[in-house]
Amino acid sequence: RPLLLGAVALVVVGTGVAAGQALLTTPAGGDPASPAVDPTLTLVSWNLHYGVDPAGAVDLEQVARTIEAQSPDVVALQEVNRGWVQGGGADMATWLAQRLRMHVVFAPAADRQFGNAVLARSTLDDVAVLDLPYGAGPQQRSALAADVRWAGGELRVTSVHVQHREENTPTRLDQIAALLDAERGRSDVIAGDFNAEPGWPEIDLLTQAGYVSTVDAVGDPDALTSPSVDPQHRIDWVFVADAAATTIDRAEVLTEAHASDHLPIVVALRAGG
Repeated sequence: RPLLLGAVALVVVGTGVAAGQALLTTPAGGDPASPAVDPTLTLVSWNLHYGVDPAGAVDLEQVARTIEAQSPDVVALQEVNRGWVQGGGADMATWLAQRLRMHVVFAPAADRQFGNAVLARSTLDDVAVLDLPYGAGPQQRSALAADVRWAGGELRVTSVHVQHREENTPTRLDQIAALLDAERGRSDVIAGDFNAEPGWPEIDLLTQAGYVSTVDAVGDPDALTSPSVDPQHRIDWVFVADAAATTIDRAEVLTEAHASDHLPIVVALRAGG
């Protein structure tokens, strides 16, 4: 049955994750799903808004079903709640890993009760947590990178969420520059909520560094991602490094996914490029 959590009925699961540390969990109740042997890798990127949908409800089962329907090999998540009252007190990172039978790593951000996560069918190796420059604030932001295994070999995936205030362009540029300094030449995929729209300098910084927007390459560049009901902005992106030995087969915004205030992006990559 769907797990529905209200703002008053709290289900608090242990969350003690120190700043700058990644938590690796293995799904309970059986081994994780095996890594795909197909040469195509499917990735979902989604800002979960602490699990709160536009109506103010928390339905983790609907989040899981939306992700599960894509049969993903890798999932990059942002605003993953780990005990925060606003999201019903749930530990979403652990709950989703168990529900989807995937491995997960988590990097705290903001008040350290929510942050970024990467889930995968394979184990997650060479995990790196990057605290991004605080700048003008108002929240501490982070990025999380990990290696996943698939038929094409290894793929390094980064989940990131940068500062949100529109006037904070200098802070976002500093945060993206710090991410590129740490992961350029390493991360094959950088996915997340960049709080920046097409033509903004934040996006130019990534493309000039050799990253290709998957939706612009093979999807619908007019597809907006936020808010999920009546979208007005395109601020969620999945980038693939030009140097990555992959071909982008598909990139799509899931327009009917309303379990968050953002719409997810699903991307299919094929080995060889």
